Amino acid sequence: MKTSAQSASLYPAPKTKADFLKNAWSRSVIFRHGQCDPAGIVYTPEFFNVFNQVIEAFFCERLGINYYDILGRRRTGLGYVQTSATFFTPCMMGEEVEVFVSVGRVGRKSYQLELCAMKGDTEALRGDFTIVTTSLETHQSIEIPHDIKDALLAYATSNI
Repeated sequence: MKTSAQSASLYPAPKTKADFLKNAWSRSVIFRHGQCDPAGIVYTPEFFNVFNQVIEAFFCERLGINYYDILGRRRTGLGYVQTSATFFTPCMMGEEVEVFVSVGRVGRKSYQLELCAMKGDTEALRGDFTIVTTSLETHQSIEIPHDIKDALLAYATSNI
């Protein structure tokens, strides 16, 4: 049987803005009425919509690779094979969060992203994503295209 101290150590502590380097990329998001329940609390699935929008913007704005071109013209899928979220404090209608993106492991066919949604100086929510690259013609996994892999590694290296 686990003690409360052992259980607490399994649950991550919220980050603060000081945990991110100056050059860490982020995007601000305001939660709207339609994203919330009658009590004004953001619906859980809306966080995944927001995280997906932030990932798209991260590719276009920070990595310099058109996310929509990857899926469209290049016919390369960027599918989530594993996602999770850790909630530290509720987000409410009208609140603004700043979502920071960190790159974790970059393998041959998949990579990991961590998204931290900050309310002020403290983390409200963390999303972890494992993304696999696939051929949208065969629906089989493929190696991460070199430009994407190089950009992810360059960003990860710049944030050490």
